[in-house]
Amino acid sequence: MSDLCKKLSEGAKGLKAGIADRAVWFHLLVEAAEKQNVDIEKLTDDAIFTFGANLFHDKKAESAKDFVDLMTEPGPGREAFDQEVILAEDDHAVAYFHACPLVEAWKNYGLSDERVAYLCDLASKGDFGRASNFPQLAISFPKKIAHGDVVCELDVRRVK
Repeated sequence: MSDLCKKLSEGAKGLKAGIADRAVWFHLLVEAAEKQNVDIEKLTDDAIFTFGANLFHDKKAESAKDFVDLMTEPGPGREAFDQEVILAEDDHAVAYFHACPLVEAWKNYGLSDERVAYLCDLASKGDFGRASNFPQLAISFPKKIAHGDVVCELDVRRVK
C-alpha cells in the first residue's frame, strides 16, 4: 500500500527538497556537457554509476530480497519515494516507488517529457552502480514514472 496519503515527516520533506535541487543542477550539468560535446553516457557511467557503487560497497545482499530491503529501508528515503515492497523472495523481489522527487523537480522546472525520461535513465545508473556490488543479482526497471508509468518498478532477480 502506498504512503501517499500520509503526511511526510520533516526528514522526508528535507530530503525531497534536497533531491529537487540536485535534480535541477543535474539537468543543468548535463545540458552544459552536451553543449561542450561531452560523451554523456561515459560521463554518467564514470560519475553516477560509480557514486551508486560507492554507496553500497560495504553493504551485504545475498538475495533479491536483501537488495530490495536495502533499497527500501525505513526512513526519509522510503517516505520521499513512497516505496512499497511488492514481492520479497530470495530469487525475485519487486518494489514500487509511487513517487519520484527527481521527476517532480524536472517537470516543475518545465522540462519536456522526453527530457525527463532521458535524465531519469541517466540518474538510474546510480541504482545499477549499487547493484554492481552484488554480481549474483540483476536489476531492471520495467516501469518508470519518468516514462509515463504510474510507478517505478524495481525488479531484482538472482542470476543463476
